[in-house]
Amino acid sequence: MAIFGRKKPAPRIEAEIEPEPEAEVEEQQEAQVDAEEVAPTLPKAPPLDANGLRSVADHVSYLLSLVSPLKPFGMGLLEAWNQVMCEDIDSMINVPPNSTSKVDGYAIVAASLLNGDVRELELVESAQRLGNGFALAVGAGDVLPRGATAVLPAAFATVTAGTLNVIDLVSEGDYVRAAGEHLAVGTRLLSEGDTLNDRAIGMMASAGIDRVLVRPRPRVVVVSSGEELVEPGSQVHHGEDTDSNSFMIAAAARAAGATVFRVAVHSSDPAEIRAAITDQLIRADLLIFTTSGRREDYEAVASAMADVGLTDSVDVAMSPGRTQTFGLIGEEGVPMVMLPGNPVSAYVSFQAFVWPLIRRLAGAGEHRAVVRALTRTPLRSVRGRTHLLRGNLVSDTDVATVENISDPHAMAELSRSNALIIMGPEVDHIEAGEQVLCWPLEDI
Repeated sequence: MAIFGRKKPAPRIEAEIEPEPEAEVEEQQEAQVDAEEVAPTLPKAPPLDANGLRSVADHVSYLLSLVSPLKPFGMGLLEAWNQVMCEDIDSMINVPPNSTSKVDGYAIVAASLLNGDVRELELVESAQRLGNGFALAVGAGDVLPRGATAVLPAAFATVTAGTLNVIDLVSEGDYVRAAGEHLAVGTRLLSEGDTLNDRAIGMMASAGIDRVLVRPRPRVVVVSSGEELVEPGSQVHHGEDTDSNSFMIAAAARAAGATVFRVAVHSSDPAEIRAAITDQLIRADLLIFTTSGRREDYEAVASAMADVGLTDSVDVAMSPGRTQTFGLIGEEGVPMVMLPGNPVSAYVSFQAFVWPLIRRLAGAGEHRAVVRALTRTPLRSVRGRTHLLRGNLVSDTDVATVENISDPHAMAELSRSNALIIMGPEVDHIEAGEQVLCWPLEDI
């Protein structure tokens, strides 16, 4: 059926028609222009290669171009742990805030002994401010009274009838831990873009900082769909399977720094999936859909996505995880990713494409740490595609090594792997003992 066809000529009307008012004609023309406007679409996507595939690098860059970091807001120190700073922070107080004694002895005004002639000081029991010619007994760590500029160690003097007899001299600042010696007011503590870890939190608290401006943790909603999937712990009937993908991806999203919610939709009905998508938009900064390995389940979600947002579905030059679907959903354009149904494909796709999105939302670094290692096993791939192989990376020696992990059970293969071995599109084999690049999946 033709979308654009010739208009049939309007039937001839003999009756005389009065001309329409000029304003009314303009309104009709504007309405016609609005009706003919092209529906909104995503920005132009990167070009495909000769095989109709998009490169991994192009796909990552394209997705990141469609997502912006979350807006920052002020949070208490503990709530802001592991989040990205959106301001420069300087110390508001001196650390330590007061000058203290390093030794047991006597707080004095060093100028009292300046010329070396004065050898006797009056010993006082307490003092808010110490003047010339007076001394106050202090212990190591005690706060010095105002005016005190040095501490005379106990071995440097004797006491006779309330008088301190000086045996040896000290200069200004001797045996004193000065206020601000560790941190002075105005010292830069953290800069914009730094991550607030546990040690930084302690430093901030010591400097009198109780709230910071950070980007919040991205709220990620992982939605599982598929009528044949059942929850772990439930009885599995004929034709059913235990849902594992959504739990694995939810845990991976949490490891990436997100606040994660998991929802299960035990259906493959596009209408129910659409409802699940729209229901979660209110609390999601990113939606991730997982399904079983059935093609029908994947297509049901992709169809529902297209109904409620702008989508990009493409074959990427990557194995596993060739088919990728992304969308901006609803009026707010919430990003949504549809992961492949195969567990290995879903996990690899998450690491390659969703992990950078979560990092972008959090305002954190989007580039993976890369480790060079010598492969202990030969590796094979198909030239023209990026292969991400599951591997066991060992770095307890001077030279890191890695071996390819292969197991008939997908989840067992993933659980035994701690890295992804990167084979670029320009190679099809790597011999044992040669160097490869790896993405660590955990601290090695």
